[in-house]
Formats: sequence, structure tokens, C-alpha cells
Amino acid sequence: MARGLLGALQLFALLAVSATAGPTFLIISPLTIRPGLNITVGVDLLSESQPQVKVRAEILKKNTTVVSGEGLFQKGSFETLVLPALPLNSVDGTYELLVNGYAGNKTVFFKSTPLEFESKGFSVFIQTDKSLYKPGQEVKMRVVAVNLDLKPYDAVIDLHIRDPRGNLICQWLAEQGDLGVLSKNFQISANPPLGDWSIEAQVNKQIHYQTFTVMEYVLPKFEVAVKMSSHHSLTEKELTGVITAKYTYGKPVKGNVTITLVPSSIWVAKKNITKTLKINGSVNFSFDHLELEQLVTNKHHFDYDTSSLHGPVEVVAVVTEFLTGISHNGSTSVLFNEKNYTIEFSDYPEVLKPSLNFTASLKVMRYGNKPLTAEERRNVVTVSVTQSRRNAWNNFDSSDNGNMEQKSATVQVINYTIPESNIIQMDIPLLTDTYHLIIQAHFLDAINRISVSDVFNSPNMTYIQIKKSSQDIKVGISFELNIQSNQPIKELSYLVLSRRRIVTVGKKTSTTFTLTPESSWTPVACIIVYYISDNGDIINDLINLPIQHVFDNKISLSWSKEKSMPSEKVLLTLSAAESNSLIGLSVIDKSVTLMDNSHEFTSNHVVQELDSYNKNEHRQVSSSAEVFEKCNVRILTDANLTENFPDLIYYDSADYELTSLFLEEEKETLDFHNPRIRTFFPETWLWIDTRTGSKASTTLEVKVPDTITTWVANAFVISANLGLGLTTTPVQLEAFQAFFLSLNLPYSVTRGEQFILEVTIFNYLDETSEVIVTLDTNDAFDILVASNDVNATENQQFVSVPSQDGLTVLFPIKPKQLGEIPITVKATSEAASDAITQRILVKAEGIVQSHSQSVLLDLAGKQTASGMLTFTFPSNVVSGSENAYVTVVGDIVGPSISGLESLIQMPFGCGEQNMIRFAPNIYVLDYLTNAHQITEEISKKAISFMIEGYQRELTYQRDDGSFSAFGNDDPSGSTWLSSFVLRCFLQARSFIYIDPVILQKTATWLTRHQNPSGEFWEPGRVLNTQLQGGNNSPITLTAYIMTALVEYPGYKNSFHVQAAVNFLESKLNEGISDNYTLALVTYALSLAGSIQAKESLDILNQRAEKQGDLRFWRSSAHEMSDWRQPNSADIELAGYVLLSHVKQNRIAEGIPIMKWLSQNRNHLGGYSSTQDTIVALQALSSFAGLITVSKTEISVSVSGPDLNNLIRFKIDSQNRFLMQMQQIAVTQPMEVNVSAFGYGFAVFQMNILYNLKDVVTARKRRNVQNQETFDLDVAVKDDKMDINHVTLNVCTRYLGTETSTVSGMALMEVDLLSGFTLSPNVMSTNNAVKKVEHGNGKVVLYFDSLNKTKICVDIPAERDSKVGYTQDASVLVMDYYEPKRKAVRSYNSEVMRTLSPCVFCEKDCSICKTGSGAIGLLQHSLQCFPLLILFIFHLILV
Repeated sequence: MARGLLGALQLFALLAVSATAGPTFLIISPLTIRPGLNITVGVDLLSESQPQVKVRAEILKKNTTVVSGEGLFQKGSFETLVLPALPLNSVDGTYELLVNGYAGNKTVFFKSTPLEFESKGFSVFIQTDKSLYKPGQEVKMRVVAVNLDLKPYDAVIDLHIRDPRGNLICQWLAEQGDLGVLSKNFQISANPPLGDWSIEAQVNKQIHYQTFTVMEYVLPKFEVAVKMSSHHSLTEKELTGVITAKYTYGKPVKGNVTITLVPSSIWVAKKNITKTLKINGSVNFSFDHLELEQLVTNKHHFDYDTSSLHGPVEVVAVVTEFLTGISHNGSTSVLFNEKNYTIEFSDYPEVLKPSLNFTASLKVMRYGNKPLTAEERRNVVTVSVTQSRRNAWNNFDSSDNGNMEQKSATVQVINYTIPESNIIQMDIPLLTDTYHLIIQAHFLDAINRISVSDVFNSPNMTYIQIKKSSQDIKVGISFELNIQSNQPIKELSYLVLSRRRIVTVGKKTSTTFTLTPESSWTPVACIIVYYISDNGDIINDLINLPIQHVFDNKISLSWSKEKSMPSEKVLLTLSAAESNSLIGLSVIDKSVTLMDNSHEFTSNHVVQELDSYNKNEHRQVSSSAEVFEKCNVRILTDANLTENFPDLIYYDSADYELTSLFLEEEKETLDFHNPRIRTFFPETWLWIDTRTGSKASTTLEVKVPDTITTWVANAFVISANLGLGLTTTPVQLEAFQAFFLSLNLPYSVTRGEQFILEVTIFNYLDETSEVIVTLDTNDAFDILVASNDVNATENQQFVSVPSQDGLTVLFPIKPKQLGEIPITVKATSEAASDAITQRILVKAEGIVQSHSQSVLLDLAGKQTASGMLTFTFPSNVVSGSENAYVTVVGDIVGPSISGLESLIQMPFGCGEQNMIRFAPNIYVLDYLTNAHQITEEISKKAISFMIEGYQRELTYQRDDGSFSAFGNDDPSGSTWLSSFVLRCFLQARSFIYIDPVILQKTATWLTRHQNPSGEFWEPGRVLNTQLQGGNNSPITLTAYIMTALVEYPGYKNSFHVQAAVNFLESKLNEGISDNYTLALVTYALSLAGSIQAKESLDILNQRAEKQGDLRFWRSSAHEMSDWRQPNSADIELAGYVLLSHVKQNRIAEGIPIMKWLSQNRNHLGGYSSTQDTIVALQALSSFAGLITVSKTEISVSVSGPDLNNLIRFKIDSQNRFLMQMQQIAVTQPMEVNVSAFGYGFAVFQMNILYNLKDVVTARKRRNVQNQETFDLDVAVKDDKMDINHVTLNVCTRYLGTETSTVSGMALMEVDLLSGFTLSPNVMSTNNAVKKVEHGNGKVVLYFDSLNKTKICVDIPAERDSKVGYTQDASVLVMDYYEPKRKAVRSYNSEVMRTLSPCVFCEKDCSICKTGSGAIGLLQHSLQCFPLLILFIFHLILV
């Protein structure tokens, strides 16, 4: 209050003094203040000021001083007062600038003005190594934080990754960067949601975003570009251009190019124009007058009506490579116009200043922004200038007929000659009473005009006008300003603002002066020039000047050579401007940048970011006050500052004719006989953050990858002193060898098949190369090439490859051994050589089977243990497919720890199955952590699996927060699956970040599906067989969901959980006969702490079946179960019972259950499907944590009738989690004896893998005693005339069991015939088929369920490699949750079964010799000739 009164008294005194004195001061402040930045205020003491004034400035918020500063200033000076930076924690609100001037003890001025607060006081750039990523790739990212001066901004950074649905996938909190730079990597899962992902960097409560796209793609091998003018006049005879096609390593592409013109007009009917040409690196193309007519189908004659081609025409070029048939495209757009020439006005003011010159630039060009020829420049440009006085309503005379006549106007006609620059500079003197100006220019067929209809508001008609030189302005280069005025000027003041800050001020005594811009002026400087007239008016003008940015910091990159060979070591030198700088380097395959280069961190990004600090709203400046407002400054002064006021409305009929034409601007010594084999093909080669240390440069020795491409290197540098700098242009390294080869072979074949190895040799040497192509011999395969005296031996072919071209040779191969076979090919000539090794998988024929038997060696209470394991192979086993090995691990959970990557041998393509890659890691990490046995390797592996699984699982979340098997593709969410995911996510929070919003949404959705009785209900599909049908289904589902909610903090004692407990207790009192249901109810009640949980577990224990020291239960699915090979439900049931024993601390009773579960794992460490594996592993890990022995020291001996030597294993505390393995000889029957002595637990397992001959044909059903629960028929559609396509028609239905007429989720696995892949874009999902997956010769179809209604699907396949004598493949259909419920059929194509690979040799078939069972193609006339005749006959018919 007192302060306000004092201010009022000061103001009153000042007003009394200023009534007679002239202006004394002018204070200029930026309109905007920002946290962390100094505030610069301009202080101009005018001619009537005191000789010396102390100026104090304060920034206030709610009458409280935030920052302040003061300085002593001299009369006639114009200097700056710099206030301290606002605190970083400053918040939005009302701020005020208060300025006091003192001469001695006397206050000479006192002023205040409101300021705007902007929280953004720094910039954040987010850089990724690429814009596009494939599933499974790693995102490399950097966050670069700088202040307004581009110096490092050191702050705490929170980094978040969100998927396309906004789910938070990964985060790093409170991270500190190095010189403002934070680098992180993020692993994308193998099956993520495709689309745009976002990176969010939060710095000081501000969030900055960057996106990247996850999609399936193939890198382009070559680049296609269309070069032509962006504009075309319809008066020209032809539209011409050039198509270029070059490989990423710079060589020309040979092939065909199809060029299509695609008009975008929506006004008239139209059609495309297409032509095809041959291309060899580049080709010229043209479309003549008649062809262009066809762009509009309803035009019979080309009448130059521009509406007929309204909008651009896209020119698309598709280049198809001869060698491979691969196509890539490029495009550009062209605008059509009926005129030949254009006129464009620029650089002219929006308001008039009468009595000064009106300046403008006039650019005259040929259409398409093409310069005029010397002949054309001989024509003059005729300019008509019309100056009119103000036309207010009272300035018109009304005649009798009601028309109004405009008073006199001055018209001037000027002819200009055209300079070589094609730009005319116009200076037109304005009359003293001009209020409206029209300038119209004519040149041949071009016409344009501008109209300016406002006058700068100056009470005394006094003006100045800034005119700059025509040069481009760059940091560090001086430029000249010329000030025009209609009154004499003694002294000028100027100030320069950029990024809404005052960067410099000063005074000049001349109307022509120079300024030298600094980096702080960029990217746009707003320059104000003013003076104070004799009557105290501020006379001013402004000009906005783009300033070319030059970084204070510099970074340069240089390769030791411009071109290198793949795998060659090269030097990359990184040079900064000063020592101890941080350099961020990226080197990317050029193919990546061809697809999308928006990820690149360039100087343009920095300039755009700096420009965002300028308030660039368009505003017409019509008064001296608006000049300052335009530059975003506040003025405190006692001089006269003219505001703009609304003027009289006036009208000019000529304005209705205003037209404007808008133009779119174009914008080591080599050993040729032993060449190195190429294997390393990354997309991102180098992504490195490095410090320069005491020197300003550093040199990296790096090995060039094997990709034949161009590598694009970019870098930025940052230091505390000089700030940020970037490379101006990328530095490229061409990785190329003029001679190289590539292989094409199938992913896998089956024993008995033969295939063609395709070897393509590329020769970019200057001369034709005589090449020896050698296929390394190997005992694993035979080469079916007949030697001749001309161009081939068995493993070599001799070919002549023309210069700058390629050629393919073929090797027919017959594999002889099973497993992965290496294929190594060398190509040598006198001048160069290359070699590549690829592998092909040779599988055994028949259907893969596995069998595992385990013994738990319990030495906790005794010193010895032993057991015997036996197995007899079926009579229809495939000879040579048998494989046997034994394993031992010194921990109950150990087998699962070793097999975390793949605990079950099943697809996991739906929302529930995906959790097999997620949940087991939780229990393993929890167990090992509690046992103090966790290692960095296991922790890193498990957490990476969890992060990947988390990402994948979110793809199955629906918009309402629920989860279902196929996400939003399903009609409803599933309470069963949602609760399963919720429970796993809750348990995972100890190890990875789980978005709490996801948990809450899921839990809320679940509780909406609970009846008042406490019972939960299922709105979606019931996928798990054990939850389907029957009176127990609601009980089982309620218990299942309750196990999730009871683990959610805040829900355990909630109404929803208590209601569910009451419901289950009531059902328990009524009696539950089904063992599976009772086991789940018991576990749920145990978790909730129900007093009836003990009674329920007692009932279960009484129902247990016993086998020696093992205890287990049978579920309702026991029709296919026995104690040696239990079904999935029995495993899951025992898991729940064991968990209940753990929860009730009844450990001794649980040991027989633990032993039974331990002995029934598969050879991968899991069980049959998802639920049984996850529940059993959770039970075993929880139980093992309670009985872990303090010491492990075990010796294990393995013997058998056919084992020549005793196998010994040693287990101790150091290697107890290591799975030790030993291959054993295969005998019939198998018999293994194991004995152990010492202390601890160990799990010993014998694993048998083999294939069975499937004697059942594709169209026959097996007999009833084989207990098949599915009917399955496979029909093959093939054609002798088409050896490249085949279609399978697969029909299936569920036959049912005693307890079920509907299956659970069903899977159909289709092994395609070797050499075939699923035809693209043919199979789609529908009500029956929910999802289709394919890869590596297999197609997997997912069904919600199957019943007794037959479902048939067609599976079209096309050839992707050349395989002959095709062996049988198989189709399997099964219930995912009870894999024993299945049916298998073999099938083959009669055409492909007898097809020799020599058929694919075409013209080279004479060198292909007979393989086993083959028709000899040395007998060329017996096979090749008839096929040729058939082919010709086919063409004649067509």
C-alpha cells in the first residue's frame, strides 16, 4: 500500500515536470521473459535528459521482486542493462517490469509495463539413428538439450517410449546427460504394434516429442529419381524429363522403366498416360502434345483451358531390374499453365509513406521459374502506376443516376529493360497525398499487379524508411542499411532483436551505415531504427532480415579414402573446434535414407527451432507503436508514441480485379584364390558418442561392413564454451567391390529332395571377366553337374561376365546329410574374386516327435539316489532321424532357467500365448533374487524377454482396457485373459516398468463384469478348454479372476474381492466334484486368506493319486492322460495345488507334488502349452525358494548297456544352475541308469527326438483307436503346366470328447512343400480364421475354437526357390490348451514329387546330370525338347 502511494506521488511529480520539458528517456524491454535466461533492457537517454542517470529495473510478480539490476547511464547514450536470469523454477503468472531513473536523489522517471512469461527457455532435439524400424530391431536415440545460445543445457531428463496406442512401454527417469546429451537404446519386440511410436523427453516440466515408425520393409537396392521442370507451359510441344536409376553404391541399374502421368484434377474426367522404356542408369523421356491431350478424356482438342488440368500432375517412374525383377519407384509433380511467362512482385511494403519512394522487386521469368533468354530480354516490361487520394464516402460526387465518380488519380507508365538477373528494382516516388497505389506490370503474355491501400499513421506526416542492400546476409559479413526520410535527421538510434531478445543497440549519425551480424541474430533479426523529432514524436521503421546461421562450434568428418572394399579397415577423423568436446556420430546405410530421412539431425532443424522463439505472426504495421509491437518489445518513454486508429472505410472498385499469380519453386593386397566371405550387413553401422579429450580431434579405425552400398556419416559436436555445431553436409563412404556375387537358395529342404543353387556374379570392372565359379565340395551333398570340355566340371563353371553387367549360373545339388549344411561359393577371375557362405537346413522326412523322461535326484535328506529311464522307438521311426541326449541341472527350477527363450515348442501369436515369453521370467528372477543367485547375464536376458513380451502383449489390449486373443479384431474383451495379463503385469512390476494406467483400466473393466452375487462372467470367447461349458465354468472363472485382483494393492480387501470370496465359499460348501475347479478355488481362497482354504486343500489331498513317492491329480480331461504322459490340465492342476501348499506353508505335504511336476517337463524346460508351463513354473519356483539347500555338492554317473564309457557330471554351488548336456548313442530300446551321491537337489532328464513315417494319406482318416479328436482332410490342387504354384485345400472339424463338443483355441500348422512360400496378400482373416502367420516354410492359422461343423481353407503357395523331387509335408491341427487333442496328415503334389531340379536349368539343362530317382537331363532331347514343344503349343493357344 505504502509502495503504491509512493509511486503515485512520484508519478504526479514527474507529470508536473514533463509538462514543459521535452522527451528525456526511452526504455525498451523484450515483451517475453524466460526462466534461466538473462533479460536485456535497452536504455536510451534523450537530449533533454539529465547528464547522468542511474537506472534501476525490477521484474515483479505479485508485487514481489524476482530479479533486479541497475546501471549508470550518460545523456545521449543508448546502452543496455542486463538483469540476472529468472530462476529455473519460475512458473507462469503475471509479471511486470518496473523501471526507475534517478539523478542524484531525485527520481526523474518511473514507469512500469506488463510482461509475458514463456516457460520455454531451452531447446531439446531428439535424434534417432533411423526413421523406420523393423520388428526386433534396436532404436538408438539421443536427447540433446541446449539453451537459447545453443550452449549445453544440463538438466535432469525423463525419457519415455510409447507405442502407437499411447501405452507407455519403457522409461528412464531422472537421467543426467553429458554436456546436455543423453544416449539410450530401446529394443523393439519381434511382434510389436506397427505404426508410429513416440519418444517423449521431459526436461524441466516441458515435454518434447519425436516419432519413429515400426513397419515391415525391405531396403531398396537402388534409387529412382525423376528430374524435370516443376512447371510446364501447354504452349510447348513436349513435356520432357530424365529418369535415373542407380544402386546405392552408385552403379547404373539396367531394366525397364514405366512412366505414368497421373493428373490430380477433381473437376473433369481424366485418365493416366503410361509408356515403357529401357533404362541403363538413365533415360530421357518425353510426352508430346497429342499424348498430353489424353490427360482429360472429355477433351477432343487441346484448348488450353486451365481448368482441364487444375492441380498438379504426378509423374511416377517404376524401374524393374532385369537381373532380379525387383522394382522401385520415384516421382515428382508438375504444374501445367497456358502461359509462357510469369511476373512476380516481392519485397514491397504493406503500407504507404507518402513523399518517400515505394520500392519493390519485379521478377520476370519463363514459366517454371526458368530464366529468360537474351532474345526475350530485349522486350520491355511495361509498368502502369496509379496513385489515388483517399476515397472516403464524402470524397465521391453523386450524380443524378446514383453513380459515384472517383476523384482524380495520377497514372504513370514506365518501361523497364530486363537485366541478366531477370529482377527489376523499382523505386517509385509517392506523391504527398497518395493514399492508394496500384502497380500493374505486363510482359508479353504475362500480367500481374499489386494494390496497397493503407498509409502509415504519422500526425505530422513525418516518415523514415529502411532500405537494405540486395546481398544475402550471413553471420560475420557486414551489410549496409540506408535510411530514407522526408525530414532532416541529426542522429539515429537502432536496436536489433532476435528470438524475442535484444541482442544489440546503438546510435548512428549517418543515414547510411553498416552492421555486422552475430550468431545471436539468427535466424531472423528484427531491426528497428528511430529518432525523436523536434516536437517529441518517435519516428521509426523496422525491417526483418533473414540471417544465414553460422555455428560458433565446428565439426568436420573425413574418411581416409572416398571408396573402400567391404571389410576393409578405414580411418574416420572427427575434428572439433576445441578440445574436450563431445561428438555424436552416426553412420547409416544410404538405403535407409532413401526410404525416409526425417530422423536426421541437421542445421535446418536447429534453425527452425531457433525461429520458434520469434513471434512470427503476420501483422500490418501502420504506426510507430506497431513497429515496436511487431518486434515484440515493450516501450517505456515520455516521448510521443503514435498508436493506430481505425480509419474511414473507403472503397475502390479496381480492387475487385486484383489478381495474383502464385508460383511453386523448384525447390590390402587381395588373395583372389581365397576371398574373404561376407557376412555382416547392418543398417546402422556406427552410432558413437565420443569425447575429443585434450585434443580437438579424434580418429577412429573402423571395419567397413560387408554391404555393398554408400555409407552416410553425420555428426554434431557440443562443448561448454562454443555450444552446438553440426556437419554442414553428410560425408559419404562408398563401400564397393567391382566384382561380387550373391546366392539364392531355399531356407530348408527335406532329405531326398534336390535343389538349384543360383549364383549371380556382378562385374563392374572395366573389361569382360572370365570367371571360374567354384562350389566347395562337401560330404554333406552331391553336385549334379556333368563335366564337359567346354564350360563345366562337377564343382566349377566357367563363364564370361560382360563389363558393367551381371550373370547367373546354376548348380543342381542333392543333400546327403541332415542338419545345417554350409554352402560356400567362390568366384575368381584374373582381376578380382569374391566368396559367400550361406547355410541350408536339411530336415528329415516324416513328422517330428519328442519324448522326455526325468528323475528328481533328491539328496537333501540322504546321500544317494538313483533311477532308470527307458524308451522304445516306434516301428515306423524314420531311419537317421533319431537323436538322444541326457541333461542334468542342480536345481529344481534350473531346466526352466536354461530354456527361458523357448520353454514350449508352440506358436505364440495371440494375447494369451504371448505370455510364455513374459511370465516365466518373473518367477525365475524372483527365485534367483531371493536365493542370492542372480547373475547379470540371467538378469539381462530375463528382463529383455519381459520388455519384449510387454510390448507384444499391449498389441492385444483393446480400447476399453481389456485384453483378448486378437485385440480389437475380436468382438469383445475376455475376462479370463484380462485377469491373466493383469496378474502377470502386477507380478512384473518389481523388475520392469508397467504403466499403472494400463493396470487400472484392466482392473476397472474386470469389475464391470461381476454380478452382485460375486460371480464373474465372460463376455468374450472362452479359449481355455478347462473353462468351457459345464456347471463349474462360472466357479472356475471367478476363482481365476480373483487370483489377479487379490494381488492388486487396494483390491485385496475391496468389495469385489470379498464378494468373490463369498461366492466361492458358498460353492465350496455345496461341493465341487471337478478336481481342476477345486484346485483353482483352493488357490484363490488361500491368496485371499479365507478360513475355508485349509479345508479345501485337505479335500484335494484326499483325492490325490499316488505313484511311489509322487502325488498328482487327474482332471476332467483325463481321457488322454496317464501318469507318465499327463495332459496340460493335470499339470496346471498340480501347479495350483502346490501353490496352495506354499501359501498355507504346508511344505512337507508339497514335496511329492513338486517331484511329480519336476519329472514331467519337456526337453525345453516347459510343459505342453502356456497355462500349464506358467502355473507349474510359478509353483516350482515358489516352492524351491522354501526348500533350497545351503550346500550343493553332487556327483552324477550315467550308464547303460550300450554306453561304452561311464558319463560323469559334477554339480556344485557355482554351477548348480548350469544345464550340463551329453549326447548318447541311439539304441533300440534305449536304457539309461543314473546314480548320484552328495548333497542337494538335481534334475536328470533323458530326451529323445525322432521323426515318424506318416502312413496316413492326406484324404484318409485314422482309425478310432488312435483317439483323434479332429477330422482332417488335405487336398492338393496342382497343374503340370504351372510348376510355380500349388494350392492346398484343408478341411477340419472337431470330433469332440466325452466332456466337450467344442475345442479350445485351435491351431493349424501347415508345413509348405519345400521351395514354396505363402502367396502374398491372398490369405486374410475372417470369422473363422482369426490370425495367419507365416515364415520359414510354415503357415499357422489360429481359430477361436472348432466344433463339429467342417471348416475349409485354401492356402495358395508360390515358388520362391527351385526344388525338385519334393518330399511329403504335413498339416497338424490341435487344441492349443490340450495339445494331445490333435490330428496330423501328410500330403504332396504329384507334379512336384516327380519334378527334376534340372527342369529349372533352362538353357543350361544339358550339364545337369541324373540324381537318384531323376529323369536324366543329359538326355536333353528326352525332356527339355518336349517341354519346349508344350510351351510353344501353349503360346499358340493363348
